[in-house]
This record gives sequence, C-alpha cells and structure tokens, in this order.
Amino acid sequence: MNIKYMRILLMFDLPIETKSQQKQYSRFHKSLISHGFIMIQYSIYVKIVNTESKVQRVIDKIKIDLPSHGNIRILVVTDKQYQDMIFLVGDKNLNEQINTNERYIKC
Repeated sequence: MNIKYMRILLMFDLPIETKSQQKQYSRFHKSLISHGFIMIQYSIYVKIVNTESKVQRVIDKIKIDLPSHGNIRILVVTDKQYQDMIFLVGDKNLNEQINTNERYIKC
C-alpha cells in the first residue's frame, strides 16, 4: 500500500491588543499544538496527515477553537509540493530544521 501524505498549512493573523485578545491568541496557539501542528514560522503552522478525511476532521476541530477576531487560512498541499518549498535565508542558521518528513514524523 502506497500512503500519500498531505500537509495542512495553517496561517493566522490574530489581534493581541487587549487582554481578552491575548487570551484568545494563547488558547488558539495551544489548541494548534494539541492537534499536532508544528510552528514553521511565526503564525504559520503545519501538520502532516495521510487521508483527506483526516484533513476535514482537523479543520472541524480548528473551527471549534476559532477565535472571535482575526483571520485564519488553511492550505492543503501534497507532500511532494511541500518538499519542493524553497528556503531563502540570509546567514546560515545551524538550528534551522530541514524540510523532510523526519521533522514531523516520529518513528
């Protein structure tokens, strides 16, 4: 059986001007982590899944935790498309994680 992985890219922009907004931001961030998302850049998170039905289940869970303000965007790409991502950086950062499945899958 050949499993085809997909990546769920979640990008968000949430206001944090008031204490209430900061709490909502914190609650949303913690919910993403609890759902298995990994931060790849500020306000950009990724999760790997292996079926389209799992994609929909993840989206349904995110809708439950949706903050009342701000916006959230979700993009689903194939594993191949994700691995074709191009990194452009200034100075080499030895702490930068490589763009492979090993970063997201624990064996």
